[in-house]
Amino acid sequence: MKKTIKLMIWAIITLPLSAQLLSAQQKNIPTSVTPVDSMKRMAKGTLLNIPDAENVKAQASVSGSTLYQTPTANITNTLYGRLPGLTVLQGSGEPGYDAASLYIRGRGTYDNSSLVIYVDGFQTTSSYFQYMSPAEIESITVLKDAAALASFGMKGANGILWVVTKRGKTGPSKVEVNVVSGLQQAININKPLGAYDYARLYNQAISNDNYSLNGYQFLWTPKYSDKQLQAYKNGTATNVDWLDQVLRKNAPYTDANVNFNGGNAATRYAVILDYMNQGGLYDIANTASTSNAQIQRFNIRTNLDLNFFKIFEARIDLGGRIEDRHYPNYNGPQLWQDLASYPSNIYPVRDSLTGHWSGTALYPNNPVASLHGLGWIGTHDRTLQANFALKERLDFITPGLYLKEAASLNTWTRNAFSYTATYSRYYNGTQSTTDKQTTIVANGSSPVNQYDWKQGTLTAGYDRTFGNHRISAAVEYLASNFMTDYSTNSPGLNTGNNIFYHYENLSSAVHYAYLAKYLLDLNVGYSGSDSYAPGNRWKAYPAVGAGWILSEESFLKSSSVISFLKLRGSIGLSGNDQTNNGRYLYQQYFTTNGTYYTGNNGLTSNTGTAQSYIANPNITAEKSLKYDMGFDITLIKKLSLTADVFLDKRSGIVTKSNDLLATFGGSQPYLNIGKVTNKGFEISAQYADHAGKFNYNFGGSASFAKNTVDYQSEVPTVNSFSKTTGLAIGTPIGLVSTGFYNTTDFNSDGTLKSGQPVPAFGAVQPGDIKYKDLDGNGKIDQNDVTAIGKSPFPTLTYTFNAEVNYSGFDFSVQFQGASGNNVNLLSAAYYQTVGLVNNTNVYAIAQNAWAYYPTQGIDTRATATYPRLSTLANSNNYRYSSFWMVSGDYLRVRNAQLGYTFSPALLQKIHTENLRIYVSAVNPITWSYLSKHYNIDPETTSGYPALKSYNLGLSLKF
Repeated sequence: MKKTIKLMIWAIITLPLSAQLLSAQQKNIPTSVTPVDSMKRMAKGTLLNIPDAENVKAQASVSGSTLYQTPTANITNTLYGRLPGLTVLQGSGEPGYDAASLYIRGRGTYDNSSLVIYVDGFQTTSSYFQYMSPAEIESITVLKDAAALASFGMKGANGILWVVTKRGKTGPSKVEVNVVSGLQQAININKPLGAYDYARLYNQAISNDNYSLNGYQFLWTPKYSDKQLQAYKNGTATNVDWLDQVLRKNAPYTDANVNFNGGNAATRYAVILDYMNQGGLYDIANTASTSNAQIQRFNIRTNLDLNFFKIFEARIDLGGRIEDRHYPNYNGPQLWQDLASYPSNIYPVRDSLTGHWSGTALYPNNPVASLHGLGWIGTHDRTLQANFALKERLDFITPGLYLKEAASLNTWTRNAFSYTATYSRYYNGTQSTTDKQTTIVANGSSPVNQYDWKQGTLTAGYDRTFGNHRISAAVEYLASNFMTDYSTNSPGLNTGNNIFYHYENLSSAVHYAYLAKYLLDLNVGYSGSDSYAPGNRWKAYPAVGAGWILSEESFLKSSSVISFLKLRGSIGLSGNDQTNNGRYLYQQYFTTNGTYYTGNNGLTSNTGTAQSYIANPNITAEKSLKYDMGFDITLIKKLSLTADVFLDKRSGIVTKSNDLLATFGGSQPYLNIGKVTNKGFEISAQYADHAGKFNYNFGGSASFAKNTVDYQSEVPTVNSFSKTTGLAIGTPIGLVSTGFYNTTDFNSDGTLKSGQPVPAFGAVQPGDIKYKDLDGNGKIDQNDVTAIGKSPFPTLTYTFNAEVNYSGFDFSVQFQGASGNNVNLLSAAYYQTVGLVNNTNVYAIAQNAWAYYPTQGIDTRATATYPRLSTLANSNNYRYSSFWMVSGDYLRVRNAQLGYTFSPALLQKIHTENLRIYVSAVNPITWSYLSKHYNIDPETTSGYPALKSYNLGLSLKF
């Protein structure tokens, strides 16, 4: 702390003195520039007020008004393709739990790759950001290179998402009203086969299971008779489409907001009120005893700017939110697993003899009955972020000098409540389980989670121009104290305890420009975290960036082609203190392990104790050395182009040391030994022009990032081709499929013929998947695994867009896609892939399964695309292999919008400044290999589906 205070004092004293020395070299009299404007400075995601033309950092921004074009409850789902370098991966579409995963420049580490989010200059949680309304956001900027990230110290390595909310503007009071409402639908629902096809394929599976019992002959031993099959086919037997019974086609969505904005030189204000309601796809009403999935969100934001005494600038920002979520008591993974795995012929929704809900001991969770008969649950969240700032202009000491103090209070609490009941299950007139019918019972409301985040900053800055020289400099001290009762993965800590996270950062930045064309940035962050041992908590992260505006040179200044051209580059360090391996790894924790017995007349078992791991006092934050080179160019004042190439060398990734022999006898320590190289490029372009009243612009961007694990202390493999070191993070490892075993591969006793490698996963028979014996030892086992595809993380994301407007009409469309990744069907969509095993369902993927029953006219030996069916667990067929790897590439229409803005002449008569109506579609069309061949959405492969929507909106300003 003493060191921090000394650095602060040094910065305050030396910044103006260095400027005075610089001014002595100038012939012109020094003049100060307008002191730093807080909002503009934050919008750039930096300590300094730097003109856009002089910025040498790699960053990209999008406005809140652009994000508002995509009506969706969670703001993460508006970011697709909007920010070059930001990868957005769709998650579930379930209301209230539909956040997309965000990554900047791919994945630079195999530990925690999560980016860090700042709102109005202070770090916030991802949950706080997710349910902000686009109506309250001025801009979102993604910070990507060392010049932009070094000052964030241990928070910068994975990139920063810098969010700025709307502020008041000087001028008459304005009121803006926006309303959008529409219907949301599932992008894709992959349905299982109906009762007839289920029974038909079940007959194949049970006959296959009897292969060895029938003397290794393919004898037809069906469960379902021809009469039963015919009844399924003509609809006289039970054939329930559970997905149709549980889901409705449409769910409502509404968002409405009002923005009040105005002020004068002394006071400016922005007040935003927003209400959002999103319904669920379950076919159930909202009553006292039942509830659909639903989230309601109430947002309020009040940003106030004050100037007084010509010296002080004050800012008071209040952002509050209430979220109410309701769900059926039977929802989430269990519901969707049952919908995927319950066959359509198990029983009708209601028992035909009693009229009660159907159910059996094997299939107890009648999906329709469980939605209606188990009650509902809900949560009530309250969130507040209150920021306060005061800035003092110290021009009376030296022009351009200022001080600033700011504080942030961010709190969140959640209460949970439930209304529960049970129902009786019947089958063929008899109660089939012990469950009893009960009435709905209110279980009360209780607090379940909360966090409290206090942050404060002290800033000393200097901003001044001296003739041909411009210097902007600042030093800022940040203290952060985060407390939560969330569970923690720190070994040895009770998950119910309040956990504190203490963090400090001293950052400084200097920007120098000569002749407004030669640019230099110096940045450093000096961070300390309580996650590490005393004496090892503080690390420095310096960076340098440089730029050259060639268009200001005499040989280009008069060019009619090149309107603007800037070259830029940066190199520097940043850190990552987020690890999935737990905090306080420098402290020794213990866990229960083993049993020992004591006693004379009788033995009493006692639980033993062992080290969770070996403590490491030298553990510290992961380090990132980043390189970036790029350029920005504008041609003929119509075409703008930005391009970057980057290299990220990660080191010190927290990794469990697997180099120790088993004779060590304890759990291995965590060390800073992991290394990853991540490299790639980004390019974006935009062209805008007009022909008379016809205006148009179009453009696009592409981001490519590919990583390689250089070192991870991997457990030594028997064969070198089984290593994951040297591959991309998450590269799937498994067996290499070479097709199916055929009848000609076996002897008459069911054994494999000589020369065939023998699998170590149990007996095989014709129709099973055959694997390659990579090590040539005559066996197929885990020593034959190798890379079988690409990482599930896409290496290339891209977008292209177009917008035209004419005489009040406007139309825009955005396409977005990703490629360079594979999807493992066994992990991404297990119940849709593994057919009939353990009383589960079967999907269209299995319709062309390997089968050979000549007496039934069934022979797919030459054309099969799926292994033989079985009702039993099959460890040979359903293990990770190249057979189950498919392309994850896709292209979507993310947003299309058609609008009309009424003419000013008409609006003047009704005293309105602007009136626009529009219709839009979100995610209406998708092209992908998975969709085409497997009817599976490429991003949300299972569970609650991702959503598309069709909306009608109105925007009014007066």
